[in-house]
Amino acid sequence: MDGAGAVDRRAFLRGGAKLLGGAALLGVAGPGLLEACSKSKTTSTSPTSAGTPTAVNFGTLNFNLPWVPDVESGGEFLAKDKGYYTQQGFSSVNLIPAGPTATPQETVVLTGNALVAVTSLDSTAAAIQKGSPLKVIGTQYQKNPFCIMSLASKPVNTPQDMIGKKIGVQSVNDAVWAAFLKANNLTPSQITKVVASFDPAPLAQGQVDGWFSFITNEPIQLGLKGIATKTFLLADYNYPEIGNVYIVKADSLKSDRAKVKAAMTAEIITWRECISHPDNPAQATIKDFPTSGTLPAAQKQSVEQNKLIAEGDALTNGLFYITPASQTQNVSTLALGGTTVTAGQLFDMTVLDEIYATHGDLKAVPTQGTI
Repeated sequence: MDGAGAVDRRAFLRGGAKLLGGAALLGVAGPGLLEACSKSKTTSTSPTSAGTPTAVNFGTLNFNLPWVPDVESGGEFLAKDKGYYTQQGFSSVNLIPAGPTATPQETVVLTGNALVAVTSLDSTAAAIQKGSPLKVIGTQYQKNPFCIMSLASKPVNTPQDMIGKKIGVQSVNDAVWAAFLKANNLTPSQITKVVASFDPAPLAQGQVDGWFSFITNEPIQLGLKGIATKTFLLADYNYPEIGNVYIVKADSLKSDRAKVKAAMTAEIITWRECISHPDNPAQATIKDFPTSGTLPAAQKQSVEQNKLIAEGDALTNGLFYITPASQTQNVSTLALGGTTVTAGQLFDMTVLDEIYATHGDLKAVPTQGTI
């Protein structure tokens, strides 16, 4: 994701809740925006019990991505290329791009134009608070990528280290910034907030001491330019929040449960491969979408996002799992931003429970590979 992409992505994540909070459902164009790709030559992980082609035919899987095509969705591109969705009984898959002008994923799911979508917890919780019948059935990231970045030569290691410092914060992140300060018993007067864009050049030039960032984006940008940085995740300091959640209509857990389970099984299989072989999704993304960025950037992002996926509760409960304790923590974080929902309204882990009960070999999280 380049700098321009970060602008839109960040605004989309934070603005989605406001958009869904009061908007009526919108009509969406038919899915099928990303065409089938040729078989990838990337390396596969060892076969699992869930990897055997099934005899059922679920038809086409319509799956809404979290953003425009880039390596953030490398697992989905890899799964499409290597037939992991068709192994689970789908005749084909339509990967529907999102983006700053796209219909929100919640609306696409609610109108039946996608069975499953990946989106932000904030926007889904806001929609549920307004009465939308949605459920979060898993999360790609056990920790949200929001971080504070500083120069390695002048590190800001903790929230308390920000006291007396200048921190660049984008306007779309003001609500998160305010809630994060509150969660860490800091007041705005203790820190000089500098209104910023998404280009971290002012940090590189020493104009500010810290920068509100995605750990999977701006640190990589600067690193590729030879500028070493230091980061800490907001999620590690009293602001626990998962990222890139999987959502479905609540009714789909009854009427289309087998399809939902098949889709999530394919997701587990492909992201296990991404974790053990991070070059595979990077290569698949650049091969299928050469304008999405450079291979070195995609490779580095693939490695970094795996750290958010193969971590915490996923290590003992399986990929994408959100434990009751994590659910409670995330509900509290949402409340800091003014969204009030219960864990029962928001989460349903029964699909993952059933997958891991049937395919215990999928529950083990592979060792994170390197490039």
